[in-house]
Amino acid sequence: MSETDHTHIVNNGKRDLTVDELAATQPGLDRLMAELGPRMHRLYYAGAEGNWGLAGYFYKSVAKQLSLCAFVRPKYEAPISAYLLEDCEPVRLAIKARDAAAFERSYASMVARANFYHDEWGKPYLHWVCPPTPPADLDLRAGIDD
Repeated sequence: MSETDHTHIVNNGKRDLTVDELAATQPGLDRLMAELGPRMHRLYYAGAEGNWGLAGYFYKSVAKQLSLCAFVRPKYEAPISAYLLEDCEPVRLAIKARDAAAFERSYASMVARANFYHDEWGKPYLHWVCPPTPPADLDLRAGIDD
């Protein structure tokens, strides 16, 4: 039996799948980015409310999701890495400093740069805007010391 004749089979609890079939079920960039939007929404409103612990939590979630996007789509790895360093890091620093004005500026810049990248990558119809109201399913005051 040659190496090419060998197939690994995994079971997802419902059926047997080859590794290639399992790989085909993994999300692409469109699905990963759809998960990013709600995290960005929550990040903004947590920071706007001054809930720096919650803002830090969602910042880490955003950065982790973007890193996963870079891994899944290697052609975007360098620009996403640069985006994390140049455009997202100022948001993290503003959260760490508990600086509301710096947070507002850096968050707006981060969103503008994301939309610039969408334009640059031939998707000018993908411009993200923060929803005009806070997420209804999240207590933005939870954990804030009064």
